[in-house]
Amino acid sequence: MVVAPESVQGLRGMYEYIANLHVHSVYSDGSGTIPEIAEAAAGAGIDIVGITDHRHLIALEKGEEGWYGRVLVIVGTESNDASHHYISFGVTERVPDNEADPQQVIDAVNGQGGIGFITHPFERGTPLVEGGKVYNWYDWTVTGYQGISIWDYGSQWRDSITSVPRAFYQAYVHPNAPVRGASPEAVARWDEECQKRPVVAIGGSDAHAFIVHYGPFRPVIFPYRFLFRCVNTHLLTECPLTGNLPADKAAVLSALRQGRCFVAFDYYRWARGFRFGANTRGGFVPMGSTLSWAGETVPLWAEVPFRAEMVLIRDGRPVAVQHGLRAEFTADGPGVYRLEAYRRHLGRRYAWIYSNPVYLS
Repeated sequence: MVVAPESVQGLRGMYEYIANLHVHSVYSDGSGTIPEIAEAAAGAGIDIVGITDHRHLIALEKGEEGWYGRVLVIVGTESNDASHHYISFGVTERVPDNEADPQQVIDAVNGQGGIGFITHPFERGTPLVEGGKVYNWYDWTVTGYQGISIWDYGSQWRDSITSVPRAFYQAYVHPNAPVRGASPEAVARWDEECQKRPVVAIGGSDAHAFIVHYGPFRPVIFPYRFLFRCVNTHLLTECPLTGNLPADKAAVLSALRQGRCFVAFDYYRWARGFRFGANTRGGFVPMGSTLSWAGETVPLWAEVPFRAEMVLIRDGRPVAVQHGLRAEFTADGPGVYRLEAYRRHLGRRYAWIYSNPVYLS
């Protein structure tokens, strides 16, 4: 039987699992097999891996989705090539590319009962990698997507490379040097879209574990195990995962669909144990929930596993700050309320956690 770690089991009625949802295998442009990726995930201490090989579902067709020891591997896909990249899960047939009309991709995923996320929508690129090529999302008239990946580690790292010495420094000395937080443009777009309807934020690594062929040497640029300790999406489920693949996969997709999740940079301190939601007369209401505004103030509550600066965001703007392990805020009107948590490492402030919102309407 597979269960969540005891320390967070049942906290506020939810079970927590750490997922890395944007991973490529040897079936597209990654270097690891599915069992190797699952082994790396176990070594990194995460619970779920989302395989998103480009434009196919080979791992699913080969029956490689499932439990590998304590790690659950779910298989999705990443659609499109030059632009409008869209990762999806819960699909059972290949999703046709359509870069000219990405709405068709979204509709195809929804038509299969799947869920999908716009990924790395605002890359800047660098002339040192592929001549500055980017894989951005341009068409924001689209509808029906479940969420946006607001923090893509691979894109952030690549975009920060301004010289060859800096590339070597960041690859082998201080890989997290460029890490500050999620893409500001992606967060701003997410906040804007949340004013229209609930939109789920996720984050991921875009892991490939590239092998560089340099004479007799074969160094790996960002092994899977390293990336699985960086930007993750923590999922909250109502029941523990049990080892039953259909039921467990449905629970994971349900948590993602409902926004019962948060984005965290886990490298320096695990964010496992973070919670954010509303305290109502009916009990604790977790992130991702929509509440009707009844003209009374609504208490908001947050808890972090290590001391942090906690910033309450309302409709995209910071409105209150508290420090410590717990924070209590007040929602005094309709709006989209979410939380950001910050910590410091070697004197440098970095974004640690982005919650999904509680919607008061």
